[in-house]
Amino acid sequence: MKITIFGANGAIGKMVVQEALTNGDHVVAYVRRNNALTITHENLEIIVGNLDNETKIEEAIVNSDTVISTLGPSLDKSRKVKELPITSAHKSIITVMKRLNKKRFITLATPTLKAKEDTSQLITILPSIMAKVLFPTGYQEMKQIEPIIKTSNLDWTVVRIINPNVKYTGQTYDISFGNTKGKMNVSRENVAKCLYDAVRNNAYIHKMPIVFNK
Repeated sequence: MKITIFGANGAIGKMVVQEALTNGDHVVAYVRRNNALTITHENLEIIVGNLDNETKIEEAIVNSDTVISTLGPSLDKSRKVKELPITSAHKSIITVMKRLNKKRFITLATPTLKAKEDTSQLITILPSIMAKVLFPTGYQEMKQIEPIIKTSNLDWTVVRIINPNVKYTGQTYDISFGNTKGKMNVSRENVAKCLYDAVRNNAYIHKMPIVFNK
């Protein structure tokens, strides 16, 4: 399978690249600057471009089966909402995917995005409240991205994460929609595994699982 990964040089993005390569997939890694990704592999192609450059985005996904975005919102605590580059990137990626008739799209978000399956639990309510108070720009990114994804005609999956900073000690992951009690944190390694597992798991098409360390 050929997979395009946006944000491939980020902490989670690099892990998704490694997961895909380890499992024999061909990867197109999209980064914003030269030498941003130091991984080398015979099945790895690196494309450098801005997140609003639809020509380069098209080059990156034209021959791919699946597109994954590991782009994350700003954690700027300023009360003034600034530019929303991750929103713009999602608009550009989805526009190009539609033009090329590409369907499978997997992306990252937080529980600020609401799923129709959500039931009331801390993991489906508290993160959105905290983001609105502490990270206004990041909160607005999520709220702007939500309708873009939901109204697209893509086979999308949104992997929602909370505090992806805990240490990975080999534990597996689980998912919840609030129907089960989930933890309020997850390791980057398990986020990457969940994103990659979604490539071949059609059970989460048009769904937004919250992933956490089991």
